[in-house]
Amino acid sequence: MSSKIRKINKVSFNKQLILPLSFKSVKNKENFIISSSNDSAVKLVENFNYWQKNTISAAIIFGPKGSGKTHLSSIFRDNNNSIYLESLSSFNLDTIKKGNIFVVDNFHPCKFYPSELVMHFFNRVLNFDGSILFLSRFSPHDMNWDLEDLNSRIRSIISSEINEPDDVLLYSFMVKYSNDKKLFLSDNHIFYILERVERSFENIIKIIDKLDAYTLEIKEKVNYKIIRTIFES
Repeated sequence: MSSKIRKINKVSFNKQLILPLSFKSVKNKENFIISSSNDSAVKLVENFNYWQKNTISAAIIFGPKGSGKTHLSSIFRDNNNSIYLESLSSFNLDTIKKGNIFVVDNFHPCKFYPSELVMHFFNRVLNFDGSILFLSRFSPHDMNWDLEDLNSRIRSIISSEINEPDDVLLYSFMVKYSNDKKLFLSDNHIFYILERVERSFENIIKIIDKLDAYTLEIKEKVNYKIIRTIFES
């Protein structure tokens, strides 16, 4: 979390027009919020039958850090018994078996993903009727692999972008999440937090959980001093 102050356009907020959110568990994963920024990615990972029947052989979900890619991938992994990889540089391609489903994280051209090795990995998984879900901060069209065939293949697979949540969406989420915890924050408290927290659902959840635990521990209501204490900790 960051204590750097970000300017918030408070005119854009209207409590009567809080965005409609689907705030629920997704396949037993709590605290996941579905909105227009990630709806297509959620639908992609929830098509478990398509992945297991190899109807989807490869796809990529991309978006900024903190946008929920890791959370979505954990849902995917739990429901597909998939193999999680953060690098291919030391991965033994001979261990790939028929029907294996992989989650490949932090995927982009780098020393952990050499182009030739990625191409061999891709071909071997698909030849064994397996599937791959790639996660990346970069769009497939922004990646530049050393092999043109690999560029073409990566850019042709199903892709879904998760956009960074805007302040209005984060405000709506914070209201709902804090109310569910019976931690009732004033608008001024919410704006104070929004101006200082990194823009992601993950960080909002962390700070609300810490506020909830701390106020219960000291038996006090939320105030600016307590919020500052949480940020400093």
